[in-house]
Amino acid sequence: PRLRPLDKGFPSPSVGGAASATPLAPPSLPLRAASTTALHGGGRSHAAPSPRAALQAPPAGACYQLQVIERVDARFEGREMRQFATAGEVRVLPLSGRPQPPGGVSFSLALGSADKVTAVRENGTLLQSAGGGSYKVKLPPSLGAPASLLKYSAVQSWRPIPLKVVPEWRSGADGTARLQLLVAPHPGLKGGLQNVSLVVSAAGATGLASSEPAAEWLGSTQQLRWREAALRPRPPSQPYRFVAVFSGVLSAPPTVQVSFSCDGDNPTGLRATPGADATPSVAAAVQRRFVAGQYSVACDGPAA
Repeated sequence: PRLRPLDKGFPSPSVGGAASATPLAPPSLPLRAASTTALHGGGRSHAAPSPRAALQAPPAGACYQLQVIERVDARFEGREMRQFATAGEVRVLPLSGRPQPPGGVSFSLALGSADKVTAVRENGTLLQSAGGGSYKVKLPPSLGAPASLLKYSAVQSWRPIPLKVVPEWRSGADGTARLQLLVAPHPGLKGGLQNVSLVVSAAGATGLASSEPAAEWLGSTQQLRWREAALRPRPPSQPYRFVAVFSGVLSAPPTVQVSFSCDGDNPTGLRATPGADATPSVAAAVQRRFVAGQYSVACDGPAA
C-alpha cells in the first residue's frame, strides 16, 4: 500500500521566526515551541533518494575517508517541543582493504560553515589547531578503526526539525482507538530521509484492526511498526498520513519512537575540507550524514 497525501495541511500553529540561509531551510509549518526560542522548524510510490544523498565511492588511491556525522535527539508532546539537541563529530575512517602508508599520514584540515556549532572538543592525539578553523591531522600507521578527530554540539537556538510528526488520536464508542500521524520531512532535505521507522506503543490494545499503509503488529509488546525506505519532502498541504485503528481500550495515550537516516546532509551545515596535502591518501569528498537518536512523539489527550 502507498502513503496517501492528506487533502489539507497541518492545522495552523503559530509561525516561528525565520533563520539565516542554512543547509536546512526553515519549514513553513513549524511545531509550537515549549520554550521562548522560535523554532524553525493517495500518492504514488516514494521516489528513491536523489544522487545528492548517495555516498560517493572513494578514489582508488585513497586509504582514508573523512566523515561528518550528526545525531538529532528530540522529544515532542503533541505539537509541543520539549527537548531538542544535535551533536556531531568529524572522524576519519580507514578504508577496508586499502594499504596505509607505513609512516602514517599528516595533512591539513579546514572547517567551514561553523556558525551553528559550539562546544568543540578536539582529539589532541590526532588533531592540533592551527587557528582560524584550520587544523593539522596526524594519523598513526595502521589505523585499524574509525577515529574521532573532534566532537561538537549545535547551538541551542538552532533547531531545524528533520521529520515533523503531528499525532491525533481518539477513542471510539465501539471499543477501538484511532491514531493518525501527519508526517513531513524538512523541505530543505531535497534528497529526503531514508530508513524511516515509526514504532507506536499502544498500551492496552488487544490487536490492530486496520492500518494505512500496512503496518506490522507486535502483539507481545503492544506495538505497531511502520517502515518506509524513503520519504521525500512534499508540498505543505500534502503531508504523509499514517492511520491505525486499534482494538481494545488504550490505558495511556500512544507514544511514537521515530528513527531515520540521511546521507549527503547534516543539520548544522558544518563542512570539513582536507587540504591539498591530503592527496592521495585521503579522499577529497567528505561524507556527510545524520541520524535520529532518541526521537519520540507522545500523544496528548484524545481528540474530542
